Amino acid sequence: TIDTEVVIVGAGGAGMTAAIMLKQAGVDFVILEKMPYVGGNTTKATVGMNASETHYQKEQDIDDSNALFAADTMKGGHALNDAELVAVMTNNSSDAIDWLDSIGAELPKISFSGGASVNRIHAPEDGSGVGGYLVDRFSAKLDELGVQIMFNTAATELLTDAEGKICGVKAEGKDANYVFNCKAVILATGGLGANEEMYTTYRPDLKGTV
Repeated sequence: TIDTEVVIVGAGGAGMTAAIMLKQAGVDFVILEKMPYVGGNTTKATVGMNASETHYQKEQDIDDSNALFAADTMKGGHALNDAELVAVMTNNSSDAIDWLDSIGAELPKISFSGGASVNRIHAPEDGSGVGGYLVDRFSAKLDELGVQIMFNTAATELLTDAEGKICGVKAEGKDANYVFNCKAVILATGGLGANEEMYTTYRPDLKGTV
């Protein structure tokens, strides 16, 4: 049994980002990863990261706006998107690019991608796949900060208190089972694409798709 403030489940791009930011904020946490390595689905990302009103766009005379990014996103989602979440993503996208700069993960190469009205997708200068590039830099930053990831440790259950609030996580490791008592859980597990039961609920015609 381990007591901590936050449990991060998953050490892909989202989980490692959360871990870096929590460490920088001085928050006590643990990060769990069911695989023996970091990266998750992020390693499969190739083209780049969409962001609007970034300093890279301004330096390259690309006229873009958060409102246009949001409109493109809503159109791409056939207006089924959650508009509030789209606004959060688009309005904070340039800050995300700035944060990546701050940890040595610059994405200065900008090009056009499907669904965009202007050049918006940001990529590494050398043209390498954005996912592997970011995973390498996130991993290096975690090493620099002294963050230990619990590999081969799969979260199996979220625990709730009497009021129904999440207060812990159960997990299974190679050599032990764990109960983590915490104040918050960050689920960074991705998972929809690998969860056939879930995706066939919405698209039964995709059953058997890898």
